[in-house]
Amino acid sequence: MLLCSADVDYLLISGDDDGDQGGGGGGGWPTAVRHQPRLVYVAARPATLRCVVVGGRPAPTIRVRLSRRPDSSAAADPGSSDRTAELRLRLTWRTEGERGLRLERRAAELASRGQFVVDVEDDGADVSCEASVDRLPPRLATATITVLCQ
Repeated sequence: MLLCSADVDYLLISGDDDGDQGGGGGGGWPTAVRHQPRLVYVAARPATLRCVVVGGRPAPTIRVRLSRRPDSSAAADPGSSDRTAELRLRLTWRTEGERGLRLERRAAELASRGQFVVDVEDDGADVSCEASVDRLPPRLATATITVLCQ
């Protein structure tokens, strides 16, 4: 059986931590999540960062990057902005439709689940989520971080 590559249907970035609540989406299915172009966090307080990718066959490669603005004093230390080690991958799928006409939907989520911590130097930083499948062009979603002081 020959399997063809399928592109990502959509991807989004969110700061919500409600994916495990099971609210109507069937075990945290990401349809209730909305892309947030601006993520607001409180400095030094653990929070959530999520990159949700729906679709893609085989499973997409997902990369999340935090890039500080060039005028930031911390930008000289590129290692300080690498937060991907704190993110965990979760794969979910569901089948819809009647027998013989079923559609399988897949989702992959890279999330920190309450382990993402920013500081004041991260204010104005951009977060990007990139998903790619085989040789298809990558899909990209971005958001800007706003950091509030306690």
